[in-house]
Amino acid sequence: MNKTLIATLVCITTLTGCGPKDLTPEQKQEVAALKAELSQTESEISAAKEIDQQFSGGLIKNLTIARLEVLGTNKALLEQRINAIESGAKIDVVVSGIKPDPELAASIKTEIDSLSRTINEAKADASQYNGGLIQSLKLSTVATEEQSMAMLQQKYLTAKYGLAELKLAPVQDNVAATSTKKTATAKNIEQQPPQLPPAEGPFGLEAGLTKKNIEDMIGAELKPFPDSVNLYTSDKLPKQNANFGMYGLLISPKSGLCEIRAVGRDINTDSHGLALKSKFEDLNSSLSSLYGKGKTTDVLLSGSIWKEPQDWMMGLAKNERFLSTTWRGTKETPLKNNIGSISIEAKANSSEQGYLYIQYLFTNHDVCKAEIEAAKKSSL
Repeated sequence: MNKTLIATLVCITTLTGCGPKDLTPEQKQEVAALKAELSQTESEISAAKEIDQQFSGGLIKNLTIARLEVLGTNKALLEQRINAIESGAKIDVVVSGIKPDPELAASIKTEIDSLSRTINEAKADASQYNGGLIQSLKLSTVATEEQSMAMLQQKYLTAKYGLAELKLAPVQDNVAATSTKKTATAKNIEQQPPQLPPAEGPFGLEAGLTKKNIEDMIGAELKPFPDSVNLYTSDKLPKQNANFGMYGLLISPKSGLCEIRAVGRDINTDSHGLALKSKFEDLNSSLSSLYGKGKTTDVLLSGSIWKEPQDWMMGLAKNERFLSTTWRGTKETPLKNNIGSISIEAKANSSEQGYLYIQYLFTNHDVCKAEIEAAKKSSL
């Protein structure tokens, strides 16, 4: 009994109350609102943790981790303000308060409601698919929107309750460690691993992919090709082929990927082009096994002086000889993976060196080209 009384007295004299202090009606109303926000934030953290456990890496996991960090910050802000109002309890983080802005909070709340509807629609859309690349793309869209939502909620809390960005109180001198971490993070941004799986089409791509989709697949940024509209280059794609070292991708803003161009590595050969012809036949056979027999053209232009067998490479270099094969899909016999046509061609740098060139046009190519032409005309 005495111990209980002493403990009670100590509590009263040193902590200004073991339980919540008497609050004004306004404070009670604010605490109730803050606790409602805290409960919602904790629910979102639990949901995000469940998603995080489903993935071992990749874009969705990275977005979820980032979302958890923001949600954790939101939770700490809310807990701190509740503790400060209720009992003046010790706060482990330093916060610079700012003046609440009800008008801004109302505006942000409207954005939150709109984004919430967008997320629900995206989730419903993703639920229609069972695995595969399309579902991965849909889920990555959901994860991106949810990350944006967490950040928007933080802005809302700041505007409505005057909560500011967290600044962790220093515990020890971690300057060197922090600097090292920032350097490592910068390197990771420059050299990110692929965050989306390859598609089923050529080189791991498929019609309609956006520029960002492809960059997430290869972990690198696509480079715009000089003086060309919507044409990008890369030295790697989701599925590599040792015969090719440079790729061109035609990607329109609305139609997405509609064309792939692949430039082969240099092939040393003789003036008859034997090594180049052999590589061409190998590629021809591989594509024929996938898409059926194509139409091969092997012709020397009339009047060319490069007509002897030993002039074969020179005729190719002078654009007076052509060796190519083309595959075209029809309504009755379409090519798989939404490919409209494929063409391969032997090219020559000189009489002793050549390379192979391959081009895929997807079924959305006509729409894509029309979109590009319309964009060109709009600037006139």
